[in-house]
Amino acid sequence: MNYFEEFKNIIAEKTGDAAKITMESNLKELGLDSLDLVEIILDGEEKLGITFENDELLTFATVGDVVRSAEAKK
Repeated sequence: MNYFEEFKNIIAEKTGDAAKITMESNLKELGLDSLDLVEIILDGEEKLGITFENDELLTFATVGDVVRSAEAKK
């Protein structure tokens, strides 16, 4: 399973532009706020069958942060 592609698709639904999304993309620079991030995480949890800890959300600055955390849970 490609966690980056899964989260890229989820994020693209919010931003409308998949072409700008890379592992290095800053979530805030993509125009995502904290509510968007929570929704992205919840969608990811559902699609990937994983669970993030609430305090983890505070550490996510880039798409790569989210992906690496998800991969560590598989």
